[in-house]
This record gives sequence, C-alpha cells and structure tokens, in this order.
Amino acid sequence: MLLVDRDKFPSDTISTHALAFNAVDSLRRLGVLERIEAAGFRRIFRYRAWVEDICIEAPAGPPGTYSIAPRRIVLDQMLLDRAVECGAEVRQQARVDALLMETGTVVGAVVQQLGGEKQEVRARVVVGADGKQSQVAQWVGAEKYDERPVGRPIYYGYFQGFTPLADPAIELFFGSDRIGFCFPMRPDEHCLILEAQPEEFTRIRQDPNSWFRDEFSKLPGMAERFQHATLEGRMLGTRGVENFFRKPYGQGWALTGDAAYVKDPCTGYGIGDALLQSFLIAKPLGAWLDGAEWEDTMATYTRRRDTALRPLFEQTVAAAAARDDSYRQLDPLRAVLLNQHDARRVIRALPGLLDQMFEPMDRFRQGFIANLYEAEGEARA
Repeated sequence: MLLVDRDKFPSDTISTHALAFNAVDSLRRLGVLERIEAAGFRRIFRYRAWVEDICIEAPAGPPGTYSIAPRRIVLDQMLLDRAVECGAEVRQQARVDALLMETGTVVGAVVQQLGGEKQEVRARVVVGADGKQSQVAQWVGAEKYDERPVGRPIYYGYFQGFTPLADPAIELFFGSDRIGFCFPMRPDEHCLILEAQPEEFTRIRQDPNSWFRDEFSKLPGMAERFQHATLEGRMLGTRGVENFFRKPYGQGWALTGDAAYVKDPCTGYGIGDALLQSFLIAKPLGAWLDGAEWEDTMATYTRRRDTALRPLFEQTVAAAAARDDSYRQLDPLRAVLLNQHDARRVIRALPGLLDQMFEPMDRFRQGFIANLYEAEGEARA
C-alpha cells in the first residue's frame, strides 16, 4: 500500500478536535490511543452545555467511556506512524497530478515528489482521502447528493493561560445566534472556537482576533477565565463548510473522509466519522481484493455508510441552521430551575417528552446510544 501526501509530517490542518467515546474506541482499535494519551491529552468524562445562561451537564458517554481532544499535528503523525508499522509505504511532500485510466477504469496515478520527476504508479484501487475539495473526486466525476446550504463561519485558536475547570469537561455555548466551544486538550492548552452567522463573515475576517476575544468573553463565565489567555500562533477560520454526500466509489477508485462525506463542524463529528468510514470501507475493499465482485460489494458498502452516517448528517444540518430565540423566552424555565427540587422533576419528566421533541432520525441516533447504556448496565448487574 502506498500513501501519498503533499505535506510533510508533522503538519497541522483546520479541523474539529473533540472525539466522542465511539471515536476514542476507534483510536484504540487502531492501536494509537495509548500514544495519544502519553502525549498528554486528557480523558474528558463530562459534557457541559450552556443555553444562554442555563447550564446542563452530563456524562461524556456510558460508564467507563470518555472523550479526548487531540491536536491534529499530533494525531495525524501517530496515525501515519501506525500505518508504516502495518506495512504502508509513505511518500511525503508528493502530489498526485493525474489518474491513470484504461477503458474507463482507474488503474493508478501520476505521482510527483517535490523537486523530483513524475512517476506512474499502478494500483488495483486508488482511494481518495484528499478532503472536501477532493481532486480525485473531481477527476472521476463523483456525484454529490443530499447537498444542503453552506454552514456557519468558524474561527478557532489554541490558547495557553485559559483558566480550566477543576475537572476537564467539553463545554458548548448556545446563544446570540452563535455557538461556542471549549475543548481541554493538554494541561494549559485549550482549543476555543466560535461559530457565527454567514452575514457576519465579512466583518469578522477584517480583524478575527479582536472579534473572537470580544465575543468569547461574553459567554457565561468566560470574562474571567479568558482574561489571561494567550493565543498560540494565529486564529484559524473559514467562511463555512459545505454539507453533502458523494458517491464513494467507481471503477478502480474509492473515496473516504471529507472527500466522500462532509458537513458543518458544529456537532464535532468530523474526525470520528472519518475513522468510522475507514473501518466501513476497509471490509468491502478487503473482500474485493479477495475476489468479491466490485459493483455489488461497493454498492452494499455505500448503503451501509449512508445508513450509519445519515442521522449524524441530519442532526448537524439542523444544528447549523438553528437560530437562537429571544433571551426572555427562557424565563419560565429559569423560574422552574431556580428551585432544585423542581429541576429534578423537569429532568425526570423529559424522557416522556423525547418523541415529541425530536425527529425520527434523531430518535434513531439517540436510541443507539441508549442501548449502549443499557448494555453497560446489564454487564454491571
């Protein structure tokens, strides 16, 4: 197996960072989780969501599970090292200039090392994992489907000197038509993120540092915790991310990661979904290499991929499009939550309202996770 990347590792990339408990398990299966934790990235057992000035805190997953928020410059290098250990050949600072075609089938690629000559590399299958602007997808004409409007502008940075919580928790903030995130990474290293609205992008990009510091300080509790934080490097950002699926295969080629399926980062599923796709596509490719028929094998894979990922896609599209209502609409809830005994009754009553509150696709996703809690409870009994 040959891996070609135009960058030289270790290198960074614009990315989501929080990995939920299922993505953590993917890292374990790949044999890199212990290395990530040895690099100092902390286990995160709690999620804290702020809706305006109301806070809800919950476990980060079933008992015994946790989240983690690694830097991509570390995570990607460790995944690459693991691939080499498993027998892959890696060519860094190299690019694919074209695909080799024979009678409508991809049979390889033209690879050029930086400063070197072009070389034709033959392959039984070419897998494009080259991001949402995938050149491989463009060369083969991979069709998009289920396209949705572009999401929110997003800016983030890595900060030192940010006051942490006593127990690390992933924090999300919803209010003023913005979404804020706080990801504890390593000690004295936090990734802080803000998503705004599309109409704000032109103004924000003129001075993203000042805008970010002003707006993040307005989030609950952040004026004090953010006061002495210093930015490492520069702010990173983008206008907005597209939302779509691509057909992930054709004769002699396949797509994975953002090349095959991409969405707004507001739900933080990006890395986890990419890892899940890698497991989903590995099995059919292995079956084909062992002699299975290509079209039926890959068509079945595509249906399974779409079934597994669609609930996450629909949730993300809905979350990115949601606008926050007036602050005062929450006043009746604030009055109830002022009394902790009433708050207890609210929490106990919520399960009976879930079918009224969520779409069927949401309930499918929630039911899958609920089954994990039930399985854990049975195992402990």
